[in-house]
Amino acid sequence: MAWHERSRITAWAVALLLAGCASSGDGPPSDVLNVADAAIAGGDPDMALSISQAVLNQQPENVDALYHEAAAYYALGRCEDAMAAYRVALTLAPHSATAETGVGRCLLKRNAIEAEQAFAAAVADDPDNAVALNDLGVARDLQGHFAAATAPYEQSLLVAPGMKATEVNLGLSLALAGQAAEAMDYLGPLAGGTEATARIRADYAVALVGAGRLDDARQVLSTDLPPDKVQADIDAFTTLLGHGPGDAAQAMNLFGYIPPG
Repeated sequence: MAWHERSRITAWAVALLLAGCASSGDGPPSDVLNVADAAIAGGDPDMALSISQAVLNQQPENVDALYHEAAAYYALGRCEDAMAAYRVALTLAPHSATAETGVGRCLLKRNAIEAEQAFAAAVADDPDNAVALNDLGVARDLQGHFAAATAPYEQSLLVAPGMKATEVNLGLSLALAGQAAEAMDYLGPLAGGTEATARIRADYAVALVGAGRLDDARQVLSTDLPPDKVQADIDAFTTLLGHGPGDAAQAMNLFGYIPPG
């Protein structure tokens, strides 16, 4: 059965569950919002939005439903609506690291300074939140503050050892900061692993270029690119690494940031 067919059936079942909750006076079962999670994971954020809003119609102050509504909006690329939902959640749960991190994610591409403030608030409220720590590092990198980014990345890995997103982001941050050897320690094993992606290999190539190992960088990039594009990337990496923090931060946008999954 196709996903959209399952979605229609599941949406009908969710409507019945919610109707039953309304008649009984009970809150919505956790399975209802779990369906919203599954819908987002399955590529159907519209369904997740419908589910979360159906819950909110009955329980406007259900913070978990607000999180799900915001996540659905984010998946749909509607960041203003996502931030509005997260901010409502913050009026109900003022120290919610989930909401603060969500606001930061929406701000990340347009205002790294404000995003850093949101992630810093999330870390202050939940110091062991590995995702918020990772995102705090990214916000600092996007401002060219590489030395300041190292600490939250490393703390994130202490909390959640082996979190690939953080390892990759830290590796690229170190490469852009001119610490090629340290960067290769993180990125080399990942780039050679069975779960390596073209993006991870590109980040490793940045570190190799920084170390002056241009032939090795070409070999890594050739896994995914034709020869003319390989050389274009080598030239771009060389230029970025030779310029100031602002240009290096641009590289994070182009090649580096991987959100935790």
